[in-house]
Amino acid sequence: MGFYEEYQQKKKTLEEAYALLKDGDFIWTCEASAEPLTFKRHLHEMHGKVHDLILYAGLSAERAPICDDEYADLISFESLFFPRYLTPLQKTGRASYMPMHLRNAGLDTIYRYKYTGRHINFLVLTVSPMDKHGYFTSGSTAINIRDLVEYADHIIVEVNESNPRTFGDTYIHISEVDTIIDSEDNKIIYIPVRDPNETDAVIGKTIAELVNDGDTVQLGIGGIPTACARELTHKKHLGIHTEMLNDGLVYLLKSGAIDNTAKNYYQNKIITTFSMGSKDVYDYIDDNPNILHLRSAYVNQPAIISRNDNFVSINTTLQIDLMGQCASEAIGTSQISGVGGQTDTAVGAKESNGGRAVIALHSTRELKQKDGTKKRVSNIYPVHPKGTVISLMRNDVDFVITEYGVAALRGASLKERATSLINIAHPDFRDELTEAAKKWYLI
Repeated sequence: MGFYEEYQQKKKTLEEAYALLKDGDFIWTCEASAEPLTFKRHLHEMHGKVHDLILYAGLSAERAPICDDEYADLISFESLFFPRYLTPLQKTGRASYMPMHLRNAGLDTIYRYKYTGRHINFLVLTVSPMDKHGYFTSGSTAINIRDLVEYADHIIVEVNESNPRTFGDTYIHISEVDTIIDSEDNKIIYIPVRDPNETDAVIGKTIAELVNDGDTVQLGIGGIPTACARELTHKKHLGIHTEMLNDGLVYLLKSGAIDNTAKNYYQNKIITTFSMGSKDVYDYIDDNPNILHLRSAYVNQPAIISRNDNFVSINTTLQIDLMGQCASEAIGTSQISGVGGQTDTAVGAKESNGGRAVIALHSTRELKQKDGTKKRVSNIYPVHPKGTVISLMRNDVDFVITEYGVAALRGASLKERATSLINIAHPDFRDELTEAAKKWYLI
């Protein structure tokens, strides 16, 4: 049988694909351009026909109708990322976070299901059209897809003509696929670029001062990383080895600041495990052989990251305490994000020859009170409140940056850490933090 004939044999309608679902099935759906939008948008139509499905949501860009309360008996959610729409569902018991480093997304997931006897019944993802050799690609996402392809009971691919074709660990052969469905509109959801505010701009400029010509960088997404990218355009011969390829990095590529010529590992290549952002990002990665989307077990492995000399990891956090512990994914036990590769890249940077790991945050934020008023609070705490989830251990923190300066924590004592962090806190809170630090025997 030829590839085309096999394709036609496996092609189904959406309704035929849904008919495969059984009570209690676990469905893993992928993220970024691999998010199966058509499959998820209509899944609520199975209400009353099947019960107690569990869906891995991934870094989803769209809130589907299945999130509505009326479908609670149809489906619940798990994810190692945590899109904002899942936070209220966590509070009702319908969504649960899966704590793990992104480098272990494949290993930990398969370990869990292997040793509990529970299967990933369906892997569902959007793919680019099949080529003449019988291969689809998962577009902008590698992460743990190859692991899942080898482990899942049944693979459903949603073919989207707009999905970029990529190189690396994104390939899926027609022989590995069980069911093929079509995208209903061949659209991808793009993430708009968030313009930095004044505080972001100040922090971004400070971060850029720590980056030298020829460094290899990893840059996150958001106001601070975007501001940093705009400040790096005058640098020369930067390289990319990153968890996520995003608009900030594509902007630097187009500016000429990044050419990957100074990299000592995968020279002239861009290494990432997924890409996400505006249409510019997806257009840039499409059919681009200089960009390799490799599995996170490789890209995010600190031992691999550290092979890049002068590697600079740039991440953000929600809050930090005077010992240097970073809470980057949750407020208390309310999950609002995920740890992703923050630990992976920070540790890898510290192990790199000449490497630097940066954690950035605003010194304060506005906190809404019960009476509806807003109160400004410090994002630098004496010690974190009870129940705070620690994303990055104090042992792994290097440079911390706010709009008030830089605190260098690598190798520093607790006294030195507390003093340095108080110096970059908002002036209105420094006396309060100093008194608390004395109470907790930190200075």
